Amino acid sequence: MIERITSKQNDRIKFLCKLRDRAKRKRHGMFLIEGNRELSRALGTAVKLDTVFFCEKFFRDASQSDLVAVAAGKNIPICEVSGDVFEKISNRENCDGVIALANFWQVALENVKLSENPLVLIAEGIEKSGNLGALMRSAESAGVDALILCNPVTDIFNPNVVRASQGAVFSLPIAVASNGEVSEFLQKNSIKIFAATPAAEALYFDENFTGSVAIAVGSEHDGLSSFWLKNSGVKKISLPQMGSCDSLNVNDAAVVILYEVLRQRRSK
Repeated sequence: MIERITSKQNDRIKFLCKLRDRAKRKRHGMFLIEGNRELSRALGTAVKLDTVFFCEKFFRDASQSDLVAVAAGKNIPICEVSGDVFEKISNRENCDGVIALANFWQVALENVKLSENPLVLIAEGIEKSGNLGALMRSAESAGVDALILCNPVTDIFNPNVVRASQGAVFSLPIAVASNGEVSEFLQKNSIKIFAATPAAEALYFDENFTGSVAIAVGSEHDGLSSFWLKNSGVKKISLPQMGSCDSLNVNDAAVVILYEVLRQRRSK
């Protein structure tokens, strides 16, 4: 039986709206997944969904109905809401009528499983949700073993991160840890660290990335901290800047280096 909610004052609806706040998400260990593509990808993983909410008024095609049917087939509770209720809980202007309430999963560093020749992306202090989501897409596309976030300003369960990742957040191994914990983890696993910084003299395409490597990128405003840049065990690399700009967007820089790693490994 499908539950139906038509009042914006319903307690469950009020709870969903509270999850826009990071503190509330952390307190309850829950977040929202909005969108046909994002929900579809979540359903194909081990992400635990609590409830799927839908409103046919905003369906764009039959795929939304199919998605609700798939969720119901997995015994996930389904709730139909009215148009004004869906607009209240939606975080998008052009919504497509499906939102799921989901549970957090563990992002501990010890859960990361490495391949025989690992490639890891480290992102320190990322502030913008769009950049964090884009980094997830790039890392997932490049086949990294894990994206490790050091002291992130925004959390991976932010609705805008989920949207910007286009669902990559559900399939990409992600860990969150301090700089010290990450450094110890990399040393323990004999992974060489390359830090991207405009100040480096060494250019990224002159380096050998065929072994076990980690690529570190920093925040949009300040770049990597001195923890990485003044670490004697870290090799500093840069991308050549031929114009007047002195740096690239953090995701642009990361994806260029990640695909150079792939090129070298495929050539080998």
